[in-house]
Amino acid sequence: MTPFARRQRIAQWARNWNAGLTRFLRRRVPGQIDPEDLAQEVYVRLLRVEQLELIEEPQAYLYRMASNVAAEWRMRACYSKPHSAEDLEALVEPATPESLCHDAALKRQLDEALKSMSAMVRAVVCLKVRDGMSHEEIARHLTITTRMVRRLLTKGYAQLREHIVLDRHSVNR
Repeated sequence: MTPFARRQRIAQWARNWNAGLTRFLRRRVPGQIDPEDLAQEVYVRLLRVEQLELIEEPQAYLYRMASNVAAEWRMRACYSKPHSAEDLEALVEPATPESLCHDAALKRQLDEALKSMSAMVRAVVCLKVRDGMSHEEIARHLTITTRMVRRLLTKGYAQLREHIVLDRHSVNR
């Protein structure tokens, strides 16, 4: 039998018995396994059969093969572990060209805003934001009071907001 004739015969079997085969498989596998996928696996395996013309009862052969495939997939399902959300998130590339461009623009805006601040305001903002220091740690580090740290942070945050908002408005024009 030629490969073309073999494919034609399997296609005919699929036309004749696929609906019943899919129902048969649906009853034999857990809900998370797609019976249409199993039917496709059966047809792929049929393509590998050397002497398809020797099969006397093709429907019975098809259902026997489907039963074996379903048993294999049930066994795999028992041993497979579902992916955690963290595993799936690791597969997704978080940086898109747009987000990289946006991040670069934001970094430029922040750099410009920091350059426009006085040295003391810039130091307080950097120690708080970049280094994660508490108000008390910043005060000890710069030998100023915690009240002065709060004032300088308030001023620095206001300058950051003003600079970034102004830049956004100028970009939108």
